Amino acid sequence: ECYRNTQTSRSKSNKRNAKYHSSFIPVNSYDFSVYEMLMQIFYISFQYHNMRFLHVADTHLGYSAYHKMASNGLNQREVDTYDAFRQFVDYAIETKPDFIIHAGDLFDTVRPTNRAIKFAVEQLLRLSEERIPIVIISGNHETPKLRETGSPLSFFEHLNGVYVVYKGKYERIELGDAMIHAIPHNFSKEDLIKNVKEVRIEENHVNLLTMHVGIIGIKEFSRGDFNEQIISSGYLSPSFDYIALGHYHRATEVTKNAYYSGSTEYFSFKEAGEKKGFYDIEIANELKIKFVPLRTREMIDFGSIDCRDLEPDEITGEIIKKFDGIEGKIVRIFLKNLNIRKQRSMDWNRIKKAASQALHAEIRYDLQEIKYEMASKSKIASLEEEWKNYISKVPLEGKKEIEELALKYLSEAIHATD
Repeated sequence: ECYRNTQTSRSKSNKRNAKYHSSFIPVNSYDFSVYEMLMQIFYISFQYHNMRFLHVADTHLGYSAYHKMASNGLNQREVDTYDAFRQFVDYAIETKPDFIIHAGDLFDTVRPTNRAIKFAVEQLLRLSEERIPIVIISGNHETPKLRETGSPLSFFEHLNGVYVVYKGKYERIELGDAMIHAIPHNFSKEDLIKNVKEVRIEENHVNLLTMHVGIIGIKEFSRGDFNEQIISSGYLSPSFDYIALGHYHRATEVTKNAYYSGSTEYFSFKEAGEKKGFYDIEIANELKIKFVPLRTREMIDFGSIDCRDLEPDEITGEIIKKFDGIEGKIVRIFLKNLNIRKQRSMDWNRIKKAASQALHAEIRYDLQEIKYEMASKSKIASLEEEWKNYISKVPLEGKKEIEELALKYLSEAIHATD
């Protein structure tokens, strides 16, 4: 018998998994019919031209925020990131893709907690046991500033079917007919461009590129992180069958073959209102891309309330109205043109009670100074008249008593100088 490996071949850098996820088709060289031979050829051809994989990124495991705790005593937002990634792994196991590409920022920090690492190992082992390979590149959040500092991705190097690329160098990973060109986060623009220029399209393969970068071109896709790398959209070659990008948290088509999958959870109010999830991609005669949404905690930015012509009780009422139905959500509202007097007179006890339903409620405002304008006159009026004109424009309680008392003192002062 002779054998044809139709599913997985390995590059030199991945010999440790050479037997993992392999499948062979036996062909008896003596007794197979012409029909059987044609069927074998058809099957091999079909295997090559049909491929399905998942593209996910920016899971930020270990992220925590706000002060609410889950029932298990952990920060609720940390638990939310774990729930989102678990949903993703559940989907992968249920639908059995050929492989997965994670385009960076698996973790939220270069030093994740033991809890975050343990959770990641558990989920990756689930994929490994189901023989679903996954390629993970490092993102800017989990890449150490010093080369001597270890990467958290190194923990996964010995897991079967888990390929981690984190050493700042371009690597190629061959999974069956797919050649995955993986470029991890680089701290220098020069190293990044050097890595990009080293990429060569592999003939007779489906060529996939994955990077964790911002893109600038017709539109800028970046997050403003202090250590992010941004490259021109000109480096997104149409020669690739698909480009899996990470870093930008909104699921976005950059070019016809390049996509950001977005993050799996909300990490900023800039992302409020967006769907969170990942891409399910099929490459056959054409590229088919399906966005798969995840169940996540809702984040709402209510925008602003203009307080210029509203009284304190009206402002309070508007906030209470907005906060109706915010149980368990993350919300924000901005009070525009709010002055100190109105801010102090609002019913903050009612507002706090309404806000307590949310996981997190943020009320922002920039206090405006109260400006008192005096009508311009060609002649200066008497002190009494000037005072009456001034006090009429000042929002004070007991204004009448203050006005009369001041006029009394003015009169006494004027007569004392006569």
